[in-house]
Amino acid sequence: MIALYRNQLKHKEDPQVRLKLAQYYYQVGDYQTSLNTLLALNNKTDRQIALLRAKNAIALENYAQALQVTDAMMLREPNDAEAWNLRGIALALSGKREEGQRAIEYARALFIADEIALNNLAAIAMLDQRYQHVVELLLPQYLYGKKQTRLLHNLVLSLVKVGDRRSARNIIESENLSDRPDALIDALAQVAPDVKEKV
Repeated sequence: MIALYRNQLKHKEDPQVRLKLAQYYYQVGDYQTSLNTLLALNNKTDRQIALLRAKNAIALENYAQALQVTDAMMLREPNDAEAWNLRGIALALSGKREEGQRAIEYARALFIADEIALNNLAAIAMLDQRYQHVVELLLPQYLYGKKQTRLLHNLVLSLVKVGDRRSARNIIESENLSDRPDALIDALAQVAPDVKEKV
């Protein structure tokens, strides 16, 4: 898809095609190229462009830039749940965890998807190694049938960290996360989480 969209832009500039190209770069983890692709759209105030800018800035650990983008979004729409959620992530990862948690809780009050808000709140708890709180947040979501990859990874790691290896093994086996559940559990018991990947 990247080659297709690049070829289209080579022949004719189209803001929608440019945005799609930037989204694909983001999805494959090429955050700087995604941001660079968006540069030609700088004069646009499109919400999708702003959200992608904020996501790229967070991925590149440029939290100040992410906060600038989300602040500008909230000036236009004070109750944009996704902007509040991204603001919370940027705040938490920049060290302002309580402020970040409040922003994500506000995003949840504005009806961002529960699994998104709860997984992000869980990631903040993981920063403080409050693994029991993570289990309390995510296990009900799993039992309700929510099985997004990040939620599963955060839940399994936290179960291991609180010593509930049996539940962790059950989830690993049920969700086919590994063909060697005990080896995975042993490895998880030894490592600290890379929470930036989990938010």
